[in-house]
Amino acid sequence: MAAWSPDTIDFIARRDGFLRQSLIVHALAGTVALALGPFQFLSRLRNRYPRLHRISGRVYLLCILISGLTGLWLAFFTPGGVAATSGFFLLAVLWLLTGALALRAVLQGNYPVHQAWMMRSYALTFGAVTLRIYLGLGVPLAGLPFDQVYAMAAWASWVVNLLFVEWVLLREGA
Repeated sequence: MAAWSPDTIDFIARRDGFLRQSLIVHALAGTVALALGPFQFLSRLRNRYPRLHRISGRVYLLCILISGLTGLWLAFFTPGGVAATSGFFLLAVLWLLTGALALRAVLQGNYPVHQAWMMRSYALTFGAVTLRIYLGLGVPLAGLPFDQVYAMAAWASWVVNLLFVEWVLLREGA
């Protein structure tokens, strides 16, 4: 049985040293957050197992902290020029901010505000998925060079998600 290796991901395999280690930490922490997030929104699970919800919420926020901090630094090493760097840097800032605001709201016992901030946080987390969708579709469909698609996707991958969540929150009156 073959074990997974970071070298199976070309973007990581082409890096070395601290940059490589940062990419691995960023990707692993982000993957855990991505996997935990949807379960946090299941009210039945949340109500039936509140302790599990709190523990997994803490793990989610810890992963956001780790992946967000590494993301701040990694933004300066991304392909796609200033446009991609600024898109990913702002994503990391907002990811850390939404996590902090969600934590503050729950510590104050303001659960509706906590849930709204967590929805925003997960929209940003899910940017990892939409980035790959945009890249997978953008290059062949648009016929643009990878760096141009990557620069646009660095913004669209999370802005579109965040706008969708804001629309949902407005519809719900939150």
